[in-house]
Amino acid sequence: MLELTKTTEQLQSEITSLRQQNRALMAQLTFHKKVFREVHTVLGAAGEWSLQTTGGDPVNKLMAENAELKNQLKVLRLTGREREVLTLIVQGLTSREIAVQLKISKLTVDTHRKHIQQKLEVSNTVELIKLAILFDLP
Repeated sequence: MLELTKTTEQLQSEITSLRQQNRALMAQLTFHKKVFREVHTVLGAAGEWSLQTTGGDPVNKLMAENAELKNQLKVLRLTGREREVLTLIVQGLTSREIAVQLKISKLTVDTHRKHIQQKLEVSNTVELIKLAILFDLP
């Protein structure tokens, strides 16, 4: 509800707060634009993403794009072997079955699984599979 009895000090305090919030949002926008450009360059994704937004809040859209790009960068950090293991996990194989198929020990598979979860910042296999499906990983 709108308060009509605010003092000058209260109004000045609110204005100062709004200015600080505005500066913070502008800093976030600048950061997100920079990250976007860097990722765009790294992935060579000409035309796949665009800084141009149509309608809505451009800051929120940029933040959502930034979150998606961060997840995609996480996936790029996986080694070839970790991608192999992830593919087999998504196919529903157990660590023992993966070990047999890749001719490595179960302990090595579990280590790969742990590293994959750390790199993708997920805490369990369900989250790992969700992320793999989200990014259409093999």
